[in-house]
Amino acid sequence: MAHAFGRYRNVFLSSAELAELQTELPSLWEHYIERLSEYMESSGKGYKNHVATIRRWANADKKKEEPPARNRDYSVEEGETI
Repeated sequence: MAHAFGRYRNVFLSSAELAELQTELPSLWEHYIERLSEYMESSGKGYKNHVATIRRWANADKKKEEPPARNRDYSVEEGETI
């Protein structure tokens, strides 16, 4: 059974889904529930699966924070001209 969360009581998560989010996002789970609640209320948009939406948003935010990977090799062999 899903329970209502968020300021507008429009984010629905089961007890198991909430526990998973608390484990996966220990310091951010409340932030994402509130963000989703406010977004759905202000935009009128709905989502089929609220836990999946929160995970997708968290993963996208994490990728934004990661510096781009650069595997450049600047090593030079002896006798090689640069």
